[in-house]
Amino acid sequence: MQIGVMFIFLGLWLLLWWAGSIALEATGLERGTARFQALSAFSGTGFTTQEAESIVNHPQRRRIAICLIFLGNAGIVAFLILLVLYIRAGMVGPSLILLGIIVGGLLIIIFALWSGLVDKLTNAVLALIRKGGGAPPLLILQREGDYAVARLRVGEGTHLAGRSVKDAGFARRDIVILTLTQGKRVLSLPTMNERLQPGDRVLCYGKLSEIKELIT
Repeated sequence: MQIGVMFIFLGLWLLLWWAGSIALEATGLERGTARFQALSAFSGTGFTTQEAESIVNHPQRRRIAICLIFLGNAGIVAFLILLVLYIRAGMVGPSLILLGIIVGGLLIIIFALWSGLVDKLTNAVLALIRKGGGAPPLLILQREGDYAVARLRVGEGTHLAGRSVKDAGFARRDIVILTLTQGKRVLSLPTMNERLQPGDRVLCYGKLSEIKELIT
């Protein structure tokens, strides 16, 4: 029973980490970066210097990171207390049935990661968040004076959706598209004929006032 409780504890830890990574990804971070930063905050290992700025300088991401750090530290303390209590009470080996359940659970987790099921569930949750307006249409990643590097999200029914890069007016406003992300497809410096679709993310550089005009 003791081993079973610890296994459940581990499952909750993984679930909270996954939820944190989804929350960070919903703010515009790439999936790999979001998962790494969520793991760094949750485990208390800290951020890399370059990626730390994208967290601490963004109010929403900073709040998410604070929650993950708090939950991670609380979880570690609770786990250690539980472990000490079990050791003092005397650890009892798991039964064959419980051992089978634990091994089966681990195999399910490994299969979910290997088959891409976790990514599919992540996409479904993000779709619900974005449908409810949870993902902001504009994220300012870096700003210097009047100019900024920003990420635009092409929303359903907006004037950007369905238009080519040329017709959307980026060049007319002197906005340079650095990358266009369409699902797992990433285009560097896309052509003027590339068509924007709902859900696309556009990393661009230009005058911030002009960038904001594109999404109004």
